[in-house]
Amino acid sequence: MLTGAKMSQTKNDSYPIRSRITCPHCWSIFPVENILWISEAPDLMGDSRLGESDKERFLPVQFDLAGNAMDRRGFHCKKLACPYCHLQIPRSFLETDSFFVSIAGAPGSGKSYFLTAMTWNLRKTFPSNFSMMFSDADPEMNARLLDYETSQFMNDDESATVKIEKTQEQGDLYNSVLVNNQNITYLQPFLFSLTPTSDHPNIENRSQISLSLSLYDNAGESYLPMRDSDSASLPVTRHLGKSHCIFFIYDLIQDSRFRSLCRNESNDPQLQKDTFEAFTRSPLRQEMVLSEVIKRTRSEMGLHSRDKYPYPFIVVVTKYDAWKELLPTFRERNPWARAFKSQKIIFLDNMVQMASLTLRSLLKKVLPEMVTQIEDFASNVTYIPVSATGGPPVFNEKTQEWGFRVNSLKSIWVEVPLLYAISQTTHGIFQHEK
Repeated sequence: MLTGAKMSQTKNDSYPIRSRITCPHCWSIFPVENILWISEAPDLMGDSRLGESDKERFLPVQFDLAGNAMDRRGFHCKKLACPYCHLQIPRSFLETDSFFVSIAGAPGSGKSYFLTAMTWNLRKTFPSNFSMMFSDADPEMNARLLDYETSQFMNDDESATVKIEKTQEQGDLYNSVLVNNQNITYLQPFLFSLTPTSDHPNIENRSQISLSLSLYDNAGESYLPMRDSDSASLPVTRHLGKSHCIFFIYDLIQDSRFRSLCRNESNDPQLQKDTFEAFTRSPLRQEMVLSEVIKRTRSEMGLHSRDKYPYPFIVVVTKYDAWKELLPTFRERNPWARAFKSQKIIFLDNMVQMASLTLRSLLKKVLPEMVTQIEDFASNVTYIPVSATGGPPVFNEKTQEWGFRVNSLKSIWVEVPLLYAISQTTHGIFQHEK
């Protein structure tokens, strides 16, 4: 038994413990020696901040030979927690840099479908094309997203239709913490680890190029002006000021000007008035959500009105399959099809930038006010067309609901926004071709 041992003394040198950690829940930054452990003893229930149903958190004084803390009943513990909010932190966050991504958009814009298809595809795309493993940092924390992936992509009944329920403003995606006798509600992020495989050209620098990824997805209603979701007791959108990239999800079908343009080119039922009202219509105008995202980001980051957002701002334009005829020059092939190894870097080719320019030109013609507002806010803006489903919804007579048929799901470019964001903001994993 080791008394007062540091975890860094027992960890593999290829992944040294970081000296300071950022909590993915409350964004507190603290020295690694302050991290708490979660008790394993069955009778050590009740935590001062999380309540009687959670295991006790503690600062250890004894460790076993593997570097794991021992609780006061002598049980060997493996789970860690933030010293401020007491919420669980995956061990990978102690070993690698953190990369936070905010996903914002109006209700009905397709955020949940996009997020589900993106993570599902990245599990295959990263190892097969970029020699990187994309895995859950903790499957328990990603349970909701894993359920979504299973219903869409691992459904035994290929003729079934699936429908992802919209993200709610309460429930299992939120955590309540008692701080100074005040309840604070934090959004539960989806947490992933990105690590190089043995054939990565920079494998000798594995600790420098590995990432701990946090994805934040709010209900669109959280961005209503004057909503309490930007308060000290409910800071569920304050990740906007902490993130290294913002994905703004924009649904062209929600704009009547685009629906008019598309009706002569597409038979997608979402473009028809009755179906649109039932399936897609949002109670919030998308430009209002965009304005609120910009306002809150400026406030959280302390940006003045003339300051530009310093990180990538990616406009993810969803449901591309319904309006693809308006973008005839866009080619749907994978932008990593020409990925090659040179000077120990894997490259993402410049098709993303070309697609962005083409889509920007279309948006500028029909939505000039939106393009102007975004580019006045951020200097690094990219417009990326995606389709999470690859086709239109169908009406299920049995359930009397609209959904997507499992055997026809074929996503388009859903991996590209995150691949591009990483290529713009990190080094050594892969870069964007100039």
